[in-house]
Amino acid sequence: MPGMRRREFVTLLGGAAARIGIIDEGPAWDHFRFGLRDLGYIEGRNIVTEYRSAEGNVVRLTRAALELAALPVNVIVAYGSTATRAARQATSTIPIVMIAIGDPVRAGFVTNLARPGGNMTGNSILGPEQPAKFELTINLRTAKTLDLELPPTLLALADQVIE
Repeated sequence: MPGMRRREFVTLLGGAAARIGIIDEGPAWDHFRFGLRDLGYIEGRNIVTEYRSAEGNVVRLTRAALELAALPVNVIVAYGSTATRAARQATSTIPIVMIAIGDPVRAGFVTNLARPGGNMTGNSILGPEQPAKFELTINLRTAKTLDLELPPTLLALADQVIE
């Protein structure tokens, strides 16, 4: 099968698609789905997204996170501190990608920005200088978890920024 990439070959042989758990479906997640599509990840083909909505209710948010962890999914994506906290309480083994967290260290989600540790990754809304290293570190970690192939030039650039 000349020219076929490893991921396509695995999928052809019946490899399981990555399952992404998302807490609280909403219009903001459309951008996330478009971004995945732009990277070649097609819903129902090589990824499956599991949505759980809490409708702004903290009790439902906790239940949503527990449901996603029980499926299980390969990764949970949560927007904001409240959803991230619920996901963190639901699992210590499934990677959690937190989006738009003010200060993940102060919130107690990670030990430090350079080496987040544990199962928490994501981005921060800290000043422009600080998130670069943190975001690259966690995005590379997430890509590895999902077994995504990254261009060597991007990996080399990321290594320079992280160090």
